[in-house]
Amino acid sequence: MIKLLKILIIIFFLGIGISFGFRFFQKYSESQGILEARVYPAEATLKINNKTYQNKQGIFRIRLHPGEHSIFFSCPDYSLLEDKVKIESNKTTNLDYIYLFPNNWSEERIITNKKIERFYLSPDTNRILFIEKSSNYDWYIFDRSTKQKEYFHKTTSLPYDVIFSPKRILIHSGKNNWEIVFLPKSLIKNSISLNTSFKEVLDQAGLKEKQTSLIINQAIFYPNPKNDGDIIVKTTDTIYLLNFLTESIEKIYEGKSSHFLFNNDHIYFIRENGVFTKISLETKKEIETSLYSFSLEDLEKAKIKKEKGENNFLIIEGSKKAYYLKRFENLPKLIGENVIDGIFSLNEKEILLYSKDKIKIYNPENEIKSSEELYSDVPVTWFLNNDYLLFLNDNLLKIYALKNNKTWPIASNVKNNNFFYDPSINYIFYLSDTGITKVSL
Repeated sequence: MIKLLKILIIIFFLGIGISFGFRFFQKYSESQGILEARVYPAEATLKINNKTYQNKQGIFRIRLHPGEHSIFFSCPDYSLLEDKVKIESNKTTNLDYIYLFPNNWSEERIITNKKIERFYLSPDTNRILFIEKSSNYDWYIFDRSTKQKEYFHKTTSLPYDVIFSPKRILIHSGKNNWEIVFLPKSLIKNSISLNTSFKEVLDQAGLKEKQTSLIINQAIFYPNPKNDGDIIVKTTDTIYLLNFLTESIEKIYEGKSSHFLFNNDHIYFIRENGVFTKISLETKKEIETSLYSFSLEDLEKAKIKKEKGENNFLIIEGSKKAYYLKRFENLPKLIGENVIDGIFSLNEKEILLYSKDKIKIYNPENEIKSSEELYSDVPVTWFLNNDYLLFLNDNLLKIYALKNNKTWPIASNVKNNNFFYDPSINYIFYLSDTGITKVSL
C-alpha cells in the first residue's frame, strides 16, 4: 500500500513537472520569431550563432528567440554571405531569396569570332544579330537552336540603334538615316529606305507642305496583326502611323513633342506645352492628359518609363529632373535631379535612378530614398531581384549587392560595353575579343 502511494505521489509530481515544462516551452515558443529564407544554390548551409542548418531544397524556416542574430551562408566554390538579422517576438523575418554567386561562372561560347564589333538579341533571345568588321560592316543572324548563321546586310558604319520585329528590323544609322531590313529567308532581299518611303507616302497623301518636317527622330514597328507594315514615325513636329507596304499614312498627333513610349496599343509623350498625354492608336484620339506641365527644356531628350501593370510612370525631363507620376490625375513627385536614366525594378516596387558615378533607389510606396556611389560606364540595371544590380566598369562586368555594398565579378573582358541581361531566364550575354559568350548561375 505504501509502495502504491509512493508511486502515485511520483506520478503526481511528474505530471506537474511535465505540465509546467510544457507551459514554459509553449510560452517560450510563442515568444519566439521565425526566420525564413530561400538560398541558391540549394546545397548551401546556413549557420546561425554557430549552429548549422541545411535543407535539400534550400528553404529555411527557423524559430529563434527575439534579438539580433549572426547569420552565415556558405557553399563550396561559391561566394559567402555574412550578415545580422533582428528577430522580433511572434513575427516572421523573411530574407526572401539569397544568392551565393559562383567563384567561376559557367560559360558557354555562343559564337567564336574575333571580328564582331557589336551584337543584339531578339526579344525572345533565340536569335542573335551580330555585326562583323571587314572592309565595311557585315550583318548576320545566328539562330541559337540550329546553330546556323546567315548573312543578310551590309553597312558602312555601325548603327545608332536596331529595333527588332519577327520578320524585319529597323536600323538607325545616323541623322535622318533609317532603313527597313528584312531578315534572312524573307521574300524581300533588298532593304527599304524609311526616309524615302516616308517622303513618297506624304506626297501621295497630300500631307507634304513646305513647313512639313521630313526629319525622322524616332520610329518603331507597331505590332498590328491587321496591318503588317505599320510603323510609328515621329518627326520634329508630328507623329504619324505609316504603312510602307500599303503606302498609307495618317497623323496621330500634330505638334512638337518628346520621344514617345509605346505600350499596349497606346503612345505616351509630353506635348509642346509640357502636358503629359496618352493617345489610343486604335481610335487615334487623346484619352488622358496630366494635370501638370513638365519642363520644355530639351524636350527631345525627355524619357518616359511605365510600370507594366499600372498606369504609374517615371518621367525624366530634358533638364535631368526625375518625377514619379502615379496615374494621370495625380501631380508628380520630384524624386531626383541630375538623373541620366532610370528604370523600374523587376517587380516594379522600386525605381533605380542612374546619375554620373551615383545611383539612387526610390520606393514609391513608402517614399524611402537611398543613395550609393557606383562607377559604371553604362547605365546600371537590376539583376535577379530588388537586391542586386549589374554594372560595368573598365570592361569588368560586376554584380552589386544593395544590402551590404559588396561586389562580385562576372566577366573581365567585355568589349565595346556590349552585354545583355535576360531576366526571364537569368542569362547574361556579352561580347569579348574572342566572340559572344553566355554566362548563367
